Amino acid sequence: MVIRYNEMFTGTEATITFFGLAFMLVCSSIYIILYNFNRRKKAEKGLQESRELISLLFNHVRDYAIFMVDKEGEVLTWNQGAEQIKGYKKEEIIGKPISVFYTDEENARGEPAMNLKMAEIDGRYESIGLRKRKDGSEFYADVVFTAMRNKQGELTGFIKITKDITIQMRAQEELSKALSREKELNEMKSRFVTLASHEFKTPLAVILSSTNLIEKYQDAASTDKRLRHVQRIKSNVNNLKQLLNDFLSLEKLEEGMIRNEPASTDLMKMAEEAMQDMEEACKDQQRIGLEVKGGIREIAVDQQLLRNILNNLLSNAIKYSPEGSLIRFLVEFDEDKVRITITDSGIGIPPEEQEQLFQRFFRAKNTTGISGTGLGLSIVKRYLDLMGGTISVESQPGKGSTFTIILPAAPVFRDQVHPLR
Repeated sequence: MVIRYNEMFTGTEATITFFGLAFMLVCSSIYIILYNFNRRKKAEKGLQESRELISLLFNHVRDYAIFMVDKEGEVLTWNQGAEQIKGYKKEEIIGKPISVFYTDEENARGEPAMNLKMAEIDGRYESIGLRKRKDGSEFYADVVFTAMRNKQGELTGFIKITKDITIQMRAQEELSKALSREKELNEMKSRFVTLASHEFKTPLAVILSSTNLIEKYQDAASTDKRLRHVQRIKSNVNNLKQLLNDFLSLEKLEEGMIRNEPASTDLMKMAEEAMQDMEEACKDQQRIGLEVKGGIREIAVDQQLLRNILNNLLSNAIKYSPEGSLIRFLVEFDEDKVRITITDSGIGIPPEEQEQLFQRFFRAKNTTGISGTGLGLSIVKRYLDLMGGTISVESQPGKGSTFTIILPAAPVFRDQVHPLR
């Protein structure tokens, strides 16, 4: 067998080349393994750091209640925001059902289970409503449920995020109420203007007519006729004044401008002044009889409010009573209160309508042809609400009405602002 040198060399060279390539492949593989190992270690470290960061954020968020619940709705985790918003400590709530956060009404409707079911079906479910804290107080909450699933798509639980939106909801409610009040006030003003324009026509026409007739009655024999027309003018001017007072009083009440400011008051003096104010409004031969019972003393009341109340009630008694009638004005002093009663012998109020008497713009069906806005008694009622007093009525159609006011006799030390409606 003959072996040539060149052939041997060639084989050796090939062998060396083969082992070199194999060595390089092994080194490359080791490098790739080490590189991938390092990358995985870095990734695992990064993932661990991310988890720690997420856990830190999760546990220290205070504006949101963020926690996990299992498929049955029992609490698994709890963060500081959840403790702050809902009032439960972690050890108190873990393992408890989410139904403890719902109101009795919502639990009766099956709301907790429905929320979970909707989140399971859609992957996410959001609702806004009342929720309950540990102490039983309620708050408005924006709640989001998010379903959690494993790699196989199987439901494992839910993430629940709750935000307390009570402040926003209250602000929205107040805005809605303010807009509603503004709309109501505008409608009321429009209605009043329409009513007042109608009510002004009759007294103005009477005043103009009586003025023209007075000019014709110049001789002494016409004295009675002149006085009668003068009385008509006074009566109708008083009606116009009452219309304007009703409107101004109502507007101030609606805007919250009326305050109760009690001061020491001589009630009998005020009663006498109210009678004097009404003298010109009285019809022919009408008179007001003032009576008093109990120990007379000064009381603490808002003088302007009470004066307006007395004028309004006396004006009504005069307006709805016939000529020559007596209007009884009774003031009774008790130990802790004062009772004021005004009784007329006028047209009375139908029994079925007496409950509506203190509503705005309400007028009994038997007042047709008698001027009025239907505002006076509603204003009286609201004044008395401010003063801590009450008003009641007893009436029989055709026989007359009795209005009774009861006021506390003790001083009031704090102002009360009438709530807007």
